[in-house]
Amino acid sequence: MKRIGGAVAGGLAGVVVGVAIGLLAASTDAGRGAQRALRARVADAVVARAGLDARARLAIEHPEIMQAISRGGAFGGKTSPSIAQHMFAREGAGIDDARAMAETVEVAPRTWLIRLPIVNAVLFETDEGLVLVDTGMGPAGPAVREQMRKVSSAPLHTIIYTHGHVDHAYGTWALMDEGAPGRPIEVVANEKLPARFERYIRLRGSLAHYMSQPEDELPRTRDDLVWPTRTFSDRLELEIGGERFVLVHREGETDDQLYVWVPSRGALASADYYQGFLPNAGNGKRVQRNVEEWIVALREMVALEPKILLPAHNEAITDPAAIRENLGVLADALEHILDHTLDGLNRGLRKDQIFQSVELPPELANHPTLHVQYVTPKDVSKMILKRYTGWWDDVPSHWSPAPLEAQAEEIASLAGGIDALVARAHALVASDVVMACHLADWAFLAAPGDPGVQQLVIDAYLARIVDPRSNTQEMLAYLDVMARARELQLAAGR
Repeated sequence: MKRIGGAVAGGLAGVVVGVAIGLLAASTDAGRGAQRALRARVADAVVARAGLDARARLAIEHPEIMQAISRGGAFGGKTSPSIAQHMFAREGAGIDDARAMAETVEVAPRTWLIRLPIVNAVLFETDEGLVLVDTGMGPAGPAVREQMRKVSSAPLHTIIYTHGHVDHAYGTWALMDEGAPGRPIEVVANEKLPARFERYIRLRGSLAHYMSQPEDELPRTRDDLVWPTRTFSDRLELEIGGERFVLVHREGETDDQLYVWVPSRGALASADYYQGFLPNAGNGKRVQRNVEEWIVALREMVALEPKILLPAHNEAITDPAAIRENLGVLADALEHILDHTLDGLNRGLRKDQIFQSVELPPELANHPTLHVQYVTPKDVSKMILKRYTGWWDDVPSHWSPAPLEAQAEEIASLAGGIDALVARAHALVASDVVMACHLADWAFLAAPGDPGVQQLVIDAYLARIVDPRSNTQEMLAYLDVMARARELQLAAGR
């Protein structure tokens, strides 16, 4: 059975941007300069009407940016820019998108996967009430409530947070009146989750920066979050409606992550341990992942012999053989990267030599559930290096370095000046875009106000984004620096 949520609704900005991108993508015969001018004029018109920022302007001026980013999809789900750009919000177009895109798939009797943009929630109906595993992002809360009520009128008994990331624990605000009269809803999580929530409040500016989110939408006080009412350390068994729900904590994508095993149904809610592609185990903008314990969790899951896998991203799997295979090959892949990295450390290799040399064997690299989408094996290796060693990268001069701006000025001088550095970078874009971006960085550090440097940054990183070797996580970092350069252009009237 498949149930799909209500009618599509979108904000003015999304409609205008979509039309503009469609028109500009079709204008393939115009010259480069004319095309850029046309896109700038359309962007001016859209901004005047919808108030878009530099990142959105770049998406209009260069439609290939969103085309490239969309290659990575939305973690195996549907895409909503309104939600992705406002993950913590409790109002706005994201709520409409979540309602329009949500669907509930019955994978077994009284067992559902609620599929939201980007992420899933898992719903179990018991004789005592409903058990909900995860609640989505902030804008998804109302959609989760509506989807839940489409399949059951039972009261909400327990919410389980698999971990404290925004896409798993922030829709709860819309659900707290769905319990039985006189019985508060129990919210269960690992004991390390409250500390994560506290960090999010304390580091809200940093989090907003690295996640490209409006800072005013992030939690400011404890009242902006729905906290657990019950926590545990390693393992917790809940009996609800005569059934056992076994919660097992293993560090992985976060230090507070857990999975949920329901033995009476053979159902496993696997959180973010399994994602249907090489998982987010090497995120350069987040705190360290525990790849070693991630492997332990995957091996434990295989030993349970689940009949149903309910992941937090991507589709449910109901073939036990496929479940064993997919969990097993992911464990093998992470273990291969771990062993390679630790071996390199023990051999005294420089850190960049370690991660640059990691490659998965063909039988793993070509497995359909291990394709590179969000991070690469090299990124996972970098995360392991960060976890097990200090911040030094083994380059002697980097222990107490000169300021990057001073280094950049010296490099520009050695190149014959900023113009020579910019010219060389442009010449390399077509043949060696990675090196071109290194030069663009030095130029931008040395002379951020130079118009030629600003355009170089946009051109070089645009080429890097559309390069098929780039993955979603790095594309977003490249878009950030492009936006900084575009903001400087706009401030100067260009």
